[in-house]
Amino acid sequence: MKKITLLVVLAVAAINATAQPFVGLYSFDSVKTTSGTVDPSFVPTATGVTFGSFSAVGTPINPNAAMRFSFTNWPTGSTGGTADSLYSGMTGALSSTEYFEVTVSPVSGYFLTLDTISFSARRSSTGPRSYSVRSSVDGFTTNISNGFMLMHPNVSIQGTNEFFFIHDTTSNLLNNANGNLILLAGGSFSGLTSPVTFRFYSWNAEASPGSFGIDNVAIRGSVTTGVGIKETSNNGISVYPNPSANGVFTIDLANVTGKTMVSVYDIIGNSILTKEINSTSKQQIDLSSQANGCYFIHIKNDVSSITRKLTITK
Repeated sequence: MKKITLLVVLAVAAINATAQPFVGLYSFDSVKTTSGTVDPSFVPTATGVTFGSFSAVGTPINPNAAMRFSFTNWPTGSTGGTADSLYSGMTGALSSTEYFEVTVSPVSGYFLTLDTISFSARRSSTGPRSYSVRSSVDGFTTNISNGFMLMHPNVSIQGTNEFFFIHDTTSNLLNNANGNLILLAGGSFSGLTSPVTFRFYSWNAEASPGSFGIDNVAIRGSVTTGVGIKETSNNGISVYPNPSANGVFTIDLANVTGKTMVSVYDIIGNSILTKEINSTSKQQIDLSSQANGCYFIHIKNDVSSITRKLTITK
């Protein structure tokens, strides 16, 4: 059976809070092999949010390549030979002292909600096979939920939200991974009034000179003014079955009064479905005809918000 993971965000927003979506793109255009550990490129700009520059911590003093954020000497752990492409053959571990780092901050008077981070990753032939992303929200203790914008032939998800290069090759094409996706939706990344820092880790390199780099990092989210979006643990909203065997989910709003609008979007913001549901009844949301990947359901009412992650298994 094939397993497909979908992220569903149920954002129940205050009706007088207008969300302004943004995409902050880091292209690393000014990075050179002499530019140091801080990305000299222009940082993104957006209303209500301040983006910091990427920095490399615990790495050599300069990048090993231009036009992307790439450094060498990551923790080793790939044993060599035929076991190189097997996650079970890895012996290394993430190092808490070596990573890439960036901070995103809401401007005073704004509430920041973060949805996803997408990025490209690249390793050299002896570079790290494992990589993940963590945040300051939990003190960088756990890997954030992850996935791919499209099904990926070069990388799999292993362990606890670890990206893993599955090819044993020196081909630059097969050592690239585009469309890596970090899933940020939820109370921890909703209605923020203080900065949040993200760290990108890599490990299980085949040799100490092996390199790992990231490129085209896109941080997506929205800002609100005034009331903002609040997160609650339970508003009587439930979504089931989870996992679903056919992509059809039931939304039960038994304890929420008033009419509710449900809008479903794909990962780049295209509208998939919009409908009004009666909160006194159970309604189905059918995603069975959509392509594999991540989708967002926004449920708008005059109450606060909850978040649910759903899984489709076929």
